[in-house]
Amino acid sequence: MRLKSLTRCSLKKCVTFGIFLSVIYCGLSYYNFYYNRYVIKYRLAFDNINVHVSCNIPDLDAFDPSIRKYIYEPDPLQCSKNHEYTYIDNRGLLRMNDTAIKLSGQTLSHCEYKVIARPYDDTKNDITINYGAPVTFEDKTNIDGDFCKVTCYDSNSKPVYNNLHAHIKLKVNKLKTNLSTDKKNPNVLIIGLDSMSRLNMIRRMPQTYKYLTDNLDALVYKGFNSVGDCSMSNLYPMLMGLTDWYVDGSKYFFDPMPLIWKNYSRKGYVTMYSEDEPQYGTFNYMTKGFRDPPSDHYQRPFWLSLDDNDVINSLLSPVWQMAENSGMKFGKTSVFCFGRTPKHLLMLNYFHQFVKQYSKIPKFAFIWNNQLAHEWLNMVQIADDDYENVIKQMDKEGSLENTFLVVMGDHGHRFDWIRHTLIGRVEERMPFLAIVPPKWFKDKHPAAYEKLKTNTERLLSPYDLYEFLTDIYNNDYRDRAKPNQNGAPKRLSLFGSIPKTRSCHEAHIKEHFCACYGTKNIRVDSDTVKILANYIIEQINLETGRDRMKCAILKQNMVKTAYKIISGTQGQFEQYVVVVETVPGKGLFEATLKHYGDNVIELGGEISRINKYGNQSICTNIKALRKYCYCQQNVGGRELL
Repeated sequence: MRLKSLTRCSLKKCVTFGIFLSVIYCGLSYYNFYYNRYVIKYRLAFDNINVHVSCNIPDLDAFDPSIRKYIYEPDPLQCSKNHEYTYIDNRGLLRMNDTAIKLSGQTLSHCEYKVIARPYDDTKNDITINYGAPVTFEDKTNIDGDFCKVTCYDSNSKPVYNNLHAHIKLKVNKLKTNLSTDKKNPNVLIIGLDSMSRLNMIRRMPQTYKYLTDNLDALVYKGFNSVGDCSMSNLYPMLMGLTDWYVDGSKYFFDPMPLIWKNYSRKGYVTMYSEDEPQYGTFNYMTKGFRDPPSDHYQRPFWLSLDDNDVINSLLSPVWQMAENSGMKFGKTSVFCFGRTPKHLLMLNYFHQFVKQYSKIPKFAFIWNNQLAHEWLNMVQIADDDYENVIKQMDKEGSLENTFLVVMGDHGHRFDWIRHTLIGRVEERMPFLAIVPPKWFKDKHPAAYEKLKTNTERLLSPYDLYEFLTDIYNNDYRDRAKPNQNGAPKRLSLFGSIPKTRSCHEAHIKEHFCACYGTKNIRVDSDTVKILANYIIEQINLETGRDRMKCAILKQNMVKTAYKIISGTQGQFEQYVVVVETVPGKGLFEATLKHYGDNVIELGGEISRINKYGNQSICTNIKALRKYCYCQQNVGGRELL
């Protein structure tokens, strides 16, 4: 096992190896920076119209010649070939694998397991884990929990094997529910992939995409538009109907917040939530997370334990990932594996077992994979087979007969090189969304199904998904508008009529994130662009002024590109999009701006960071500043890129 080999490494060798990796990491980072700065040419010209008139949804080629150089086939995963001495069988029993032990030639004195659980601490419930008392077993045993750590010892009482296991330990209270899965209580299963655009789903997960569309007749939504830069900006509206600025998770737990699956839980549904990369979780990145488990089955303790038991690999994960993305390999095992198993399969298997174990009980599951696609455009293809297989198995087992299956992303790629092209900028704002209704839905609710189908060609936002999930919970598929407090509909259910003339403004999508306008390139040295670029820098420095002792004042290095938005209506202002590079740090920032007379300027949404910033902002504890801040301690070139 990797853990065993790492603990044997001498301090001198580890330090030497760490220095070597740092050099490699810096070299790769410099290559990434060089390519971003000197090779990529900005091509920002849209074919649509502005945010206050109806959206003409972009129709782009996923394999456009302008982006082919950024697309490649990643190498297949190489996971460990070491034997695993233990496994959990179909009945949930932890068992010894006698065949594997015999093949390994290892003589064991005994094995023990510890249950992995959340601590009973009001301040660190979602940050740390507790290991239960060790329990020795010989052949097989029951586990009192979903997760456990196994350690086996040789005749000298030396640990020679470590592993982690996850399975679904049935909740007795849920088994006693009077609610049964039927047409009034359909299952909701949401499979999420961070940074997955519709175009990249077509490119990098063709098998999964084909099975969804050809075998399951999935409805793919071409006009699904993000409403913010990051996962929180797009998932909070979908899961709570709230904007991310409304939710302050840095001071308070998320427990009181109106998560949509809590409604399902109160109705009698069994719920499940899993998200990898625990330090960057949707409800955990620079926040307190949850005091109590937010769902009946919550895989976070397992992911925390995985990092805890593979500390060096966890710390060096960004280095390993960058290297693998560049085709470089260190050792025989991929960073995307844990032992013999790809990490994404640890999530998919837990999810699949949840679906099977509660086959007769209504369920709501939400799983979200961060590691595969957040940083790199192409690496997600290594999981295409596995995602297709799990969906295919659920289909063959009949698990989708009474299920709304949702497969989706939160936004497209924000940092990989493709982001600096026309295609990349558009698809960053247009995540993937596919919905597979239950088999019976089309016949029982033909009008609602036709709306679902028609709306594949309409402008949508995550707020509309919240209404869609609410309607399923209410078993109400009628066509009706739901006005906000000002009377104008902001959230429209996918089961209802969404106007073909809908604009980004009406859909609550700010100018900066709207993919529905036309532009023309303008000179970067014009007086107007100079004024706008200076304004962007001023606004960033105003933001970072909240933590000025830690964040350096940024200056403009150059204007990378600028273009004017072609307005379909007459107004008192003109709109522009400007990209500036700042120093120190070589940050690339993109902003949409309204320019009134007398040089009055207004931002059309937040300022986006469109290149990677690594640990440049690690000094600040203010989440909103992470993409803007360049730490004072790094000034002078001391940062680790």
